[in-house]
Amino acid sequence: MKKLQSNILNMALMLTVIAIVAAGLLAWVNNVTSGPIEEINNLAIENGIKSVILGDRDIQFTVDPPVERDGFVFHSVNDMNGNLIGTAVESTDRNGFGGALKVMVGFDPEGVILGYTVLEHSETPGLGAQADDWFRQASAEAKEQSGVADVILGAPGNPGNHNIIGLNPGNNLLTVSKDGGEVDAITASTITSRAFLRSVNAAYKAVFGYTAADGVSGASSQN
Repeated sequence: MKKLQSNILNMALMLTVIAIVAAGLLAWVNNVTSGPIEEINNLAIENGIKSVILGDRDIQFTVDPPVERDGFVFHSVNDMNGNLIGTAVESTDRNGFGGALKVMVGFDPEGVILGYTVLEHSETPGLGAQADDWFRQASAEAKEQSGVADVILGAPGNPGNHNIIGLNPGNNLLTVSKDGGEVDAITASTITSRAFLRSVNAAYKAVFGYTAADGVSGASSQN
């Protein structure tokens, strides 16, 4: 058999064949994996809704079909009598330290935070990535120190708090203590903390349509 000549035409032909085969393989892999990936994502959302609304409560519930509006996704959770238990909101802030930070926040019908979970983030492991647990835990108590240490180091500050569960953003927007708020930022991760709290505040506004700072009262149609 005559050997193919090594020229531009033959090289282009081979590259075309390789590209077609590669595209076919990618399409096959996507077709095989798209179903399981979608199932995993749906399960994560379902578990997230249960976590941020019910917590450890073992009660039967139903979830209305999700509603998407203005970049948010709303999941209304009801008891078996059709009464609203709470609303889980998917909210994204795109200005985290590593990029977009997506959370799901659960509110009771009055706007009190029942729970939250971080759905997606690109934060630094060990620092900003702590957001998934940090904002559900109280700060440690202030350490006692001697009078001499008070003189040298200054009096110890208040221990503060970084637990947002049970707070209502309608009373006061959630901000980090460095910005005059009442929520302690993640150690060495103020940017991530700000992004997280902005997501929570935005989720609250999206559901209830007002905050104390706005001076407007009235719930949105999501309730």
